Amino acid sequence: MLILLLGCTRPLPPLDGPWDAVDADTAATLQSALEAARAEQGMPGLAMAVAFREEHTLWVGTDGLADVEAGRAWVPDDTFRIGSVTKTFTTAAVFQLVEEGVLGLDDPIEAWVPGFYAGPTLRHLLGHSSGIPSYNYIGDFDASQPWTPTALVQWAVDHESALHFEPGTQFEYSNTNYILLGLAIEAATGQSYEDVVNERFLAPLHLDATVLAHSGDPAPTVRSYDADGVDVTGDADPSMGWAAGGLVSTPTDLALWQLALHESVLSAESWEAMATPGGLTGPEESEYGLGAFHEGDGTLDIYGHTGGIAGYATFAYILDDPRVALVVMSNEQPTDLRAASIWAWSAILDL
Repeated sequence: MLILLLGCTRPLPPLDGPWDAVDADTAATLQSALEAARAEQGMPGLAMAVAFREEHTLWVGTDGLADVEAGRAWVPDDTFRIGSVTKTFTTAAVFQLVEEGVLGLDDPIEAWVPGFYAGPTLRHLLGHSSGIPSYNYIGDFDASQPWTPTALVQWAVDHESALHFEPGTQFEYSNTNYILLGLAIEAATGQSYEDVVNERFLAPLHLDATVLAHSGDPAPTVRSYDADGVDVTGDADPSMGWAAGGLVSTPTDLALWQLALHESVLSAESWEAMATPGGLTGPEESEYGLGAFHEGDGTLDIYGHTGGIAGYATFAYILDDPRVALVVMSNEQPTDLRAASIWAWSAILDL
């Protein structure tokens, strides 16, 4: 049962427009939670954004360094690679096209992107139940070189042309799924994936700091590190993520995106399909719907996505009642962002 849609029934102020700052006590409480989370794991820097929907208030906090070598502190407007949180934008584009009658969830991907994998449908790709292998997990894949989307899919086909299982029978996370969905979006609209995301989401929602990164673009203003403190900012070329993980953003933009995704971007039916777990993951895993993870036990349930790429780690989730969006970003991998988020959730629920 989808608890999320049964939460907040109180009238809400408009989603757009200026957001007020939280009061001083709330800001101090959240900043303390942020600093405790960073101290627990010791990453170079950590950022959080919390958007309280009903109060129409927003808090953004940082702690630590965005650039260790330069000794530069992380500030709220610094940009950051969000990795697989990009998938929520791709999912939203697919669902909008489904609502418009252009795409169908049960369309075979072969009908839109022929010549690669036959059998799986868009529904299977969205829910990672396609059986298509993930290009970056097979062979001696070189994440540091420039890639085209079709070359990413071709790499997967060249190294594992057979599906891992019958579509719809298992869950296996695969970035190839979302590259193929990006190509399907382009085939269905006649536009580039980047233009679709810009025109449908970034421009109308004023997510001005969010962009699709390209090969050769300057690095985000936050640099990233491995567990040994080595700068790995450039280890993954931006082109290797594309519709599966190529966006750059800020904590503020992602917090507002979580709310818009739930409220204004999709119909209630589409959001429910996106956020309702498909039942194919094991009990030890987070459950996945058609583009979003579910975390919780029926008492506290949150929905959203995580992302990790070249030392960048992102957690972007929403709680419905009270309706609160939380984004956590760390510039070190590995980082246990779920553990870090607990500091924030505990503070939020105690306010």
